[in-house]
Amino acid sequence: MAEGTSREAEDKPSSERTPDYTKLLEYGLDKRIAGKLDDIFKTGKLLHKDLDDRALDALKEFPSEGAIVVLNQFLESNLEHVSNKSAFLCGIMKTYRQKSRSGLAGVASTSTIATLKGPDEEKIKAVLERTGYALDVTTGQRKYGGPPPDWQGLPPGIGCEVFCGKIPRDVYEDELIVLFEKCGTIYDLRLMMDPLSGSNRGYAFVTYTTRDEADHATRELDNYE
Repeated sequence: MAEGTSREAEDKPSSERTPDYTKLLEYGLDKRIAGKLDDIFKTGKLLHKDLDDRALDALKEFPSEGAIVVLNQFLESNLEHVSNKSAFLCGIMKTYRQKSRSGLAGVASTSTIATLKGPDEEKIKAVLERTGYALDVTTGQRKYGGPPPDWQGLPPGIGCEVFCGKIPRDVYEDELIVLFEKCGTIYDLRLMMDPLSGSNRGYAFVTYTTRDEADHATRELDNYE
């Protein structure tokens, strides 16, 4: 499927191309990769200005087949809370290389990852609207807050961060925030993600605004099921 799509992208007449397609070719990208990127530009999920030199250079060095797989996965990703799309794309490329080295590139495909239970975007959206916090998603972590709305002053100091382990791999902010905010005001929460599987790594770091709140969370939530 990716082969047919990429060939169609390459063979499209120039009249159907955006001006950014020429810029990609001038940068040195393969025609098939440039064509696929141009098709993604048309969807609005990614713009040429979103790509920095690091991402473009990485695509230049990528085998065309692998690049098409990576771009298809990028297109199918939920980018609603991704603030740095260029870094997110680089993360997908890094993950693809890791899969290739371990022989999993063809096995752990996008369709396989899609079968995992991902975050409930509607519930997470409701949490963000209720709290006014921001959520920044990368391939390595999901960061909630940091700082909270209307925060003034320096970030919290030593002793305000709590490590949370043994988190079920299909649990996300919609459940974690409700739990941790019972113990105090959350400054930020970083849920660590596994790019290879698409699930969380089973642990997170929660920073409270005060040390007393962090101590309270440690006491209340230790061994919480």
